[in-house]
Amino acid sequence: MRDNLMGTLRRVRAYAGQLGLLAALVVLTAFLASGLPRIANDRTDVGLRAEIGRLEPSQRDLTFALPGLDPLVRPPGDQSAKLDRVRQELPAPLPGLIEDGWFVAEAGPAGVAVGAADPGSCPPLAAVRRQTGSEQATRLVEGRAPQSREVPEAIAGRDEARALGVRVGDTLTMHSRWGTAQVSLVGVYEPVDPAAAFWADSKLTRVPCPSVDDGTRFRATLLTDRGGAELAALRTGELRERWRYRLDAQRLTADRIGDLTIAVAAARRYPPEFSTLLSSVDATLADFDERLRGVRALLAVVQAGLLATAAGLILLAARLGVDRRRNEYALIRARGGSVRAIGARALGETTLVVLPAAALGWLAGALTGGRPDAWEPLLAGAIVLLAVAAPAGYAAAGARHPDFTGHRRDLAADRPSPRRLTAELFVVALAAGGIYLVRRRGIDAGAGVDPYLVTAPVLLALAASLVALRVMPFPLARLGRLAARARGAVVFLGISGASRGAPLRSGPLAVLVVAIATGIFSSTVTTTVGHARDRAAELAIPADALVTGFLFAPDTAAEVAELDGVDAAVPVLALPATNIRGEDSPLIVQAQGLVADATAIPGMPEVLTSARPGGEQVPAVVSPMLAKRVGAGGTVEVQGRQYAFRVAAVQDTVPGLSTDVRDFVALPLQAMPIPDFQPIVPNRILLRGDAYDPRAVREVADAGQSRQAKDATGQDVEAYELAMPATLTTRAALRAELGKRGVDGVLGFTFSAGVAASAGLALLAVALTVLAGAPARGRTLSRLRTLGLSTRQGRRLLVFELVPLLGVAVLVGGLVGTALPVLIGSALGLSDFTAGLPAGISVDPLLAAGVLVVAALAVAAALVVEDIANRRLRLGTVLRLGEEQL
Repeated sequence: MRDNLMGTLRRVRAYAGQLGLLAALVVLTAFLASGLPRIANDRTDVGLRAEIGRLEPSQRDLTFALPGLDPLVRPPGDQSAKLDRVRQELPAPLPGLIEDGWFVAEAGPAGVAVGAADPGSCPPLAAVRRQTGSEQATRLVEGRAPQSREVPEAIAGRDEARALGVRVGDTLTMHSRWGTAQVSLVGVYEPVDPAAAFWADSKLTRVPCPSVDDGTRFRATLLTDRGGAELAALRTGELRERWRYRLDAQRLTADRIGDLTIAVAAARRYPPEFSTLLSSVDATLADFDERLRGVRALLAVVQAGLLATAAGLILLAARLGVDRRRNEYALIRARGGSVRAIGARALGETTLVVLPAAALGWLAGALTGGRPDAWEPLLAGAIVLLAVAAPAGYAAAGARHPDFTGHRRDLAADRPSPRRLTAELFVVALAAGGIYLVRRRGIDAGAGVDPYLVTAPVLLALAASLVALRVMPFPLARLGRLAARARGAVVFLGISGASRGAPLRSGPLAVLVVAIATGIFSSTVTTTVGHARDRAAELAIPADALVTGFLFAPDTAAEVAELDGVDAAVPVLALPATNIRGEDSPLIVQAQGLVADATAIPGMPEVLTSARPGGEQVPAVVSPMLAKRVGAGGTVEVQGRQYAFRVAAVQDTVPGLSTDVRDFVALPLQAMPIPDFQPIVPNRILLRGDAYDPRAVREVADAGQSRQAKDATGQDVEAYELAMPATLTTRAALRAELGKRGVDGVLGFTFSAGVAASAGLALLAVALTVLAGAPARGRTLSRLRTLGLSTRQGRRLLVFELVPLLGVAVLVGGLVGTALPVLIGSALGLSDFTAGLPAGISVDPLLAAGVLVVAALAVAAALVVEDIANRRLRLGTVLRLGEEQL
């Protein structure tokens, strides 16, 4: 046993170069199998956490609302004592994912006035709240803590006290529909951590008044004790009690979405006694999971292509190593060794090398820090099995018919055997069937990724390479005959070598086609998604930037246009919902509206840009669904006035509205009969320019909002009192945001990694092809050197021998990679990542240049590898060493 082990170690050392190449490929493949999915999973988890973190508290938190003051349905006792018990009784895995929880008892919100003052038509709103954890979340800066007995006592934050115009010692009167309550303000506090989740649903906000003419008002929350909440609730007749639990987004992982969604659904169906669950986090999770399935399908296709390419390289390296030792195995057979012994000999050598290499590759993948994929152990085992068994299998197969003659296998008959033809036709049938099933069912139909369907694109590339292998000799033979008529022998010899075929010819071609197809598929999908998002950003902001507010004064856009760096400013009115009455129907329907000077916005339909005043009806562009409901035209309400319109065009989108708008009507401002005494008041301003000061733009816009608010209410409104301060969004920022939503981060990583890895693997395939044919070319070059062949001509000979292989691989791989998005694009759900626009297939013109660069690098790498191989073979002695093989 010891002698066998030492002998194996000596052989491993003797053939360190060949086995080292195999080990390096195993390390790379193991990393691709473990590292890439882990990185993708990490980016997916980050996207999920960001998606949950963007939700409003009412959507993100698990809030169990209790009934009001009705004693028949209200549970007895202090409900705050049940906070921890309710949390522990939630369905798994919810208890372990909850970051914090609070019990809230709240009276209001109701209109408040200081003392006995008249509250007016639009008084500020205030709610009196008891919330567990208030003592730890607040720091008193004035007064004392509430100690309610006969009168509710409360404390207010600094901002809330200033907004309500109250001080310590004042009494606030709450006016609700059912009663009135006097609340004494006994203290002012500051939040210990204003960004804490404790304050998520109680921040000071500006809300519209019931009447638009009254403008806006503040909504504040006052903190009280248990007695204060009960007294205020009894006197106002309003009580809202709830258990609120905050999900910890940092503990969420994408692999638990299903369990978490089921748990939230169970909590909604069977909530704690007397309560009702108020949350939409399960809907968000379900939507994220649906888009994640599309990403998983895309990732599976790319990963399958990369792993198939890497596996092909392992097979090439294994066959290369066995071919180098063909004489050794033939000698063992001549001395009485069995085929099984030769296979065991190769198995022992590769096991010593492959197992540490696979462990190293897996460790490198684990160090990426991501979450392991469920398929990782199976893939790791398959890689080890392939790398260990392939050399042994090749060695045993070659030892069945030992050969010392070294005959030229490229001179064998070109006619394939019936067995091989049957196998190739079977691969073609598998590819066609797989693509058909992918189009019918999708890769992930809800039960997980189907391995056969995932490998269908790889099978298609493999089938295409087999077809190309059968077709390629015919044009090469024609080129060879043409080259024979030309001067010089280099071109003829190179093309003749390519047409006859070198050892492992079919293997490198298949590997190259799969690698190039995977890279071009990744690039094509990336370009498709990118172009659709560019178009979505251009539709939403058909300018360089967009200023959004509540309502601007009509002359605000002109003032913004006068700022330095602003080339133009176009006022736009975007109505979130406007009443529309069709000519053919008495029903009133609602849709989003857009009113703007169409001549000043690029991309507007010609029917709007050519519109001029004077007609009885204004031409309009409407969405398809709205067109069916209103018929040929009708009337639309715009800021209190009715305008007659006719449907001039029907489109799915229009510049100025985001792609998620489904029902809309777009009107040309320049053609509308707008009276001077009631001009259109815009709420958006489109900017052109790139050297303006964003702060100055917002200041001018807010000044316009303040003037408009004063015109509407007759009261001065400061900038900090605006219900919706002006925001400025550039089109570039919106475009960047479209690539960061939810699962889009992992989508970008997947295809970037696919393109880069495919290019690298293609270069490796070319290098292995050159190594495989190095001995035969060495003997040829040695003979040709005696006839006067120069070193430069020897390199040209290699180039002409490789160019047909690379050309066919690029052509076939490019066709497959470009066709794949067309064939299986609908199954991959690309429209989920294109911001609502149809996923039309787009090919980047730079892709052809990139492929040519990779091909040029492949040729350069081949020349370098050939030079290294020639130095090791020492061309001056190759002829003598090869005499034994001739």
